[in-house]
Amino acid sequence: MALSMRRSPIYSHIWVYRGAMNVLYRGEYRRRFEDVVRLLGPGVQSVCELCFGDTVVAEWCRTNGIRWTGIDINHGFCRRARRHGFDVIEGDVLAVDLTQADVFLMAGSLYHFPSRLSELFDVIFRHTDRFILSEPVHNMSSRAGLVGWCAKRAGNAGTGDRGFRFDPTSLTEALERQQRRKGLELRVVSVNRDMLVEMTRDPCSSR
Repeated sequence: MALSMRRSPIYSHIWVYRGAMNVLYRGEYRRRFEDVVRLLGPGVQSVCELCFGDTVVAEWCRTNGIRWTGIDINHGFCRRARRHGFDVIEGDVLAVDLTQADVFLMAGSLYHFPSRLSELFDVIFRHTDRFILSEPVHNMSSRAGLVGWCAKRAGNAGTGDRGFRFDPTSLTEALERQQRRKGLELRVVSVNRDMLVEMTRDPCSSR
C-alpha cells in the first residue's frame, strides 16, 4: 500500500498513462511498440514482456497467435490486463517466477534498474536467448528547472522517484558490459527518442 501511495499519478490509470506517453512521444507512442514487434520476425511462439504497463504488444501477439505473458508491479495495470484475458504475473520482475519464452521484451523501463542490471540480465537470460529492448535516451527528465523536476517524479512507478535516465552513451556502455559478461551479441537497431536494441545468445550455450 505504501508503494502505491507514492506512485506517480501517471501510473494510476491506463488512460492517464497513455495520455502522458502520447505527450512525451508527440503522438507517436504506439510507434514504439510497432518498432518492437517488427523485430520479432517469423517463428516466434512466445513472448514475455517485462514491466509491460500497457497491452499494445499483448494485443498484437493475440492477433498473431503468439503466447504473451506480462510482468508488472502495478496492480491496476495487471488487473486491467487480466480483465482483457491476458496472462500476467504481478510483482517485481526480479522476484517473481518467470516463464520461459522465445523472446523477452522491455519498453521504457530499464532505467528502473540502474544498479541491478547484472541481476536483471541474469534473470532474463535464464529464461530466453533473445531480448529486445526499447529504452528512452532523450529524456525530459534531463532538463533543468521545473520540467525536469516534474519528469523525474513522473517516473515513479511505485518504487520511488527515478531521477536517473540513460542517454545514448550511458546505455550503450551499460549494455556492452552485460554483453561481455554474458557472452551476448548486441545489435543496435535504431537511435531516436528511444534506442532500440536486440541482444541474443547462442542457444547452445549453457544457462
